[in-house]
Amino acid sequence: MSDSALHTRGKLSSSVLLWASWVAASTAAILLGFAILYLSIFLAKAVIPGVNEDRVFGYIMFPVLAALLGILQWVVLRKRMARAGWWVAATAGGLLVGGAVAGGFAQIAGRVLGRNVYGGQSLLALYAIVGFSLGLAQIPVLRRHIRGWVLWVLLSALGWLALGLVMGVSIDRTADMVALGAIPAAFSGLALLWLWRAETGEGASSPSPGVVNERK
Repeated sequence: MSDSALHTRGKLSSSVLLWASWVAASTAAILLGFAILYLSIFLAKAVIPGVNEDRVFGYIMFPVLAALLGILQWVVLRKRMARAGWWVAATAGGLLVGGAVAGGFAQIAGRVLGRNVYGGQSLLALYAIVGFSLGLAQIPVLRRHIRGWVLWVLLSALGWLALGLVMGVSIDRTADMVALGAIPAAFSGLALLWLWRAETGEGASSPSPGVVNERK
């Protein structure tokens, strides 16, 4: 096999590894988050038997999942991106703001339309809002390293839109939790590979940490 073929094969393997690591880390974050949430509910009910578990779950779910998603994605990025620690804050903030905006939009639309908007095309719009907010919040971190932020935001929104098509309004099964982590990450992971390949000219196969130089 020629050196060129080996180099191409090595770049492809590195790209697949980065994408798989990104998806795996995101999925693990969601599964770990739900494990912590259910344990928290169990402990809360043991201490306060009359606690409203749905209310407690609703208050802490988004912050816990958002923080863990940012942390585990940071683990993947930290050797490839300078100052990657800001990724945790950007991801957590983007998800929390997106969830708040989507929830507020649903309430206002429900009152105006006089019906429940948590279904059909309206539900998909709420998922897209969360994905758009998340992608937009991550841009200040990414823009120092890669160009093409429009593609990043677009694929973030599309990833969450695809999640809405698969999952619906509730998270009742382990499969839903896996989908919540894996589907948006599959889209954003492809965007990450594409943007880094375009920026470096050789993708994610650069052998040294900080593969993408920080922009001034």
